[in-house]
Amino acid sequence: MKILSGVSTAQDAAKALDEATGSWAINGNDIQFLIVFHSTSQDPRKLAAEIKKRFPGVPSVGCTTAGEYLDGKRLTGSLVVSAVVSKEIRWAVAPVNELSKIDSERAAKVALELSHRLGLTLENLDSKRHFCLGFFDGLSKKEERSAALLADAFEGIPFLGGSAGDDLKFVNTFVMANGECLSDAAVVVLGESSIPFHVIKHQHFLRSERDLVVTEVNVAERKVLTFDGRPAAEAYARALGLSIERLSPAVFSMHPLTFSCNNEVYVRSIQKAEADGSLVFYCAVEEGMVLEIANHLSMEETLRNDVEKVRKTLKRADWFIGCNCILRSLEASSKNYHDTLGKILSNNLARQSIGFDTYGEQLNGLHINQTLVGIVFGEAA
Repeated sequence: MKILSGVSTAQDAAKALDEATGSWAINGNDIQFLIVFHSTSQDPRKLAAEIKKRFPGVPSVGCTTAGEYLDGKRLTGSLVVSAVVSKEIRWAVAPVNELSKIDSERAAKVALELSHRLGLTLENLDSKRHFCLGFFDGLSKKEERSAALLADAFEGIPFLGGSAGDDLKFVNTFVMANGECLSDAAVVVLGESSIPFHVIKHQHFLRSERDLVVTEVNVAERKVLTFDGRPAAEAYARALGLSIERLSPAVFSMHPLTFSCNNEVYVRSIQKAEADGSLVFYCAVEEGMVLEIANHLSMEETLRNDVEKVRKTLKRADWFIGCNCILRSLEASSKNYHDTLGKILSNNLARQSIGFDTYGEQLNGLHINQTLVGIVFGEAA
C-alpha cells in the first residue's frame, strides 16, 4: 500500500496544494483516492476548485477542521493531504446535500449509488472487506439523525467519521466531495479493501456510579433543562460536589457524561451552562436517558493500551485515518501531550497517518464526543 502525503501552511489554496503535493513524482491518474483536511486559513471553495482541476476524476473528500494531523504531528492553520496509490482498495464518494431533509429513503439511495459504483449490491457488502467514512457539516446539528440513517442504510458494515470544524469560530464548517465544497451536507465514502483493516474507538473515560436521569430536554438545541427533576446545572454540580459558580469548560472537559449501549461506553460532552440553569451539549441527549458522570483516566496510558489491542489484530499497520474530538485536543494542549500522543500513534500503530480535530465523532450510527475514532490498514496478525 503506497501513501503519498504532504502539508502546507500557505493560505492561498493553489500555493498550499503546490507545497503539499509538489514532491509527488506521480501522474494524477495513478491516484485512487485523495483525502484533504484543512484549517480556516485556506478558502474551502477555492481549494475544492483547485483539487477538481488538478485531480480530475479522482475520488476525493475533505473538510474544514479545528486542527490537523499528519504522520503523528498535530498542526494548526495548515492543509494536510494524503493520496492512496494502491489498487488494493477501491473507493466511491458521494455527497449528501441538505442534511436537514435527510430521511431513510435518501440514505438508502446513497448506499445503493455507492455500492453500484463499485459494481456491488447491498447484499454483497461484507464487514470484513467493506467500510464507510462520513464527514459532516459540524454546525448542522443534524449528525445524530443523518449518521444513524446512513449507517442503517449500509446494513452493518463499519461506519465512522467526524464533524467538520472551523478553528473554534463556530461560524461555518464545510465538507468536500469530489472537488465540490458543501455546507448543510455530508460526504460519504464506501471502500472495498483487500487489505485487512481495524476500526478504532478510543477514549480516556470510564463510567461511574454517579447517575443523572434526563427529565426535561430541548432535543433540537441539544439542551438538557433538568436532571432528576432539578435544573441541569445544579444537579450536575451537586453530583460533583461543586457549586454552580465553579462550573467551567475545564470541569466539563474533565467530567463529561457517558451512556452505555450494547456493552460499550460512549461520551456525551457538555458545551456550556446557560443562565437559566440548563446545560448545552455537543451531542443530542434524549429524555429518559440515564447518564453517568465519567471518571477521567490517563490520556497516554489508555492510548497505549488501545493501540496494543489493535496490534494484536494487525501485526503491521500501514496507514491510519483518524477523527479526534477537539475537546481531547484542547486537553492535550493544556498538558503539552500532543507530541507524546503522536509518537504513540506513529511509533506503535502506523507510521503514516492523517486526521483532524472534530466537532463530534460518528461510529456505527452514533454521534459521540471526546473520542478518537479511526481506521487503520495493515497486515493481519
